[in-house]
Amino acid sequence: MIIVKFKKIIGLVLVFSLIAVVISGCGKQKTTSKELDKITVQSLWLPQGQFAGLYVADSKGFYEEEGIDVEILPGGTDVSSEEQVENDVAQVGVAFYSSVLTYQEGGYDFINVFQTFQTSPQYLVAKASSGIKTGADLKGKNVGSWFGGRQYEFYALAQLNGLDPEKDIKWKQQDYTLDQFNSGELDVASAMSYNEYLLLLQTYQESDLNVIDMNKEGAALLEDCLFVKRSWAEQNKDLLVRFLRATIKGWKYTSENPEEAAQIVYNIGQNSTLDHQVAMTKKVLETVIPEGNNASQIGYLNPTSIQRTIDLGYQSGLTKNKIDISKSVDSSYWEAAVK
Repeated sequence: MIIVKFKKIIGLVLVFSLIAVVISGCGKQKTTSKELDKITVQSLWLPQGQFAGLYVADSKGFYEEEGIDVEILPGGTDVSSEEQVENDVAQVGVAFYSSVLTYQEGGYDFINVFQTFQTSPQYLVAKASSGIKTGADLKGKNVGSWFGGRQYEFYALAQLNGLDPEKDIKWKQQDYTLDQFNSGELDVASAMSYNEYLLLLQTYQESDLNVIDMNKEGAALLEDCLFVKRSWAEQNKDLLVRFLRATIKGWKYTSENPEEAAQIVYNIGQNSTLDHQVAMTKKVLETVIPEGNNASQIGYLNPTSIQRTIDLGYQSGLTKNKIDISKSVDSSYWEAAVK
């Protein structure tokens, strides 16, 4: 009797074990039946509010909802987004549109598919006591630039004011601190509206500074955009549309919850204070959704500002030839994403 009961117990254990295995197997099969598509994004710089929409879309699961597993690679001074995309290390790159133009001229088959920044965030800043207020006042002054492609907005500004950018302005290599400006070595300093300018306001009052805004001066070149290889986009249209749709959702969420978005970025990078990330994120949103725009226009490839960037880039020497806008941007993926 004992042996029979023992055999029955063993049999029941085996049956339940088999059922558990089947259930477990079914559950596992269900969760892996639809593998996520992989996309790697090469960022332009370290994690910060400048790229909040991407990190928010990832953190809040918007990419996963679209069936995508996204990896965001941090950038740096020794990383070229364009080369990373060209070499298939990343499928999507973050770069200044003005920079993408130079690669397109060099034969790289890139297309701008999402214009993150609708206006230019690049300022020239002078002390109010200097009397420097407009581009025309730059003649003979020591003006700081980071160069590396960022100088062409200033060259365009000079030309629009009848100045020869090579002869009439004393250009100085600016470092990534504001020490040269504070010491008086620079009469005018480069400053991003969302970063260096905010840092200046920790030392100066707004009334102590004169800001030369590239947008108001008519010299703005478009900056942050998302670009891809044309061939990759054509082969992965649905995937790219889903990626852009989730990215738009990320930026929309950021616009509605800037403090939370800044916290998400801060938790990832922690390369500045949380307060600075909050201030940066809010300021970045002013160029992602500038006054007069709304969330439905996030990423919009505005043909007027695109063409102006192409024209000013050519006039200022950024490119040797005027790039054909129809070959430089493709808005069809963005249009499909916002439907």
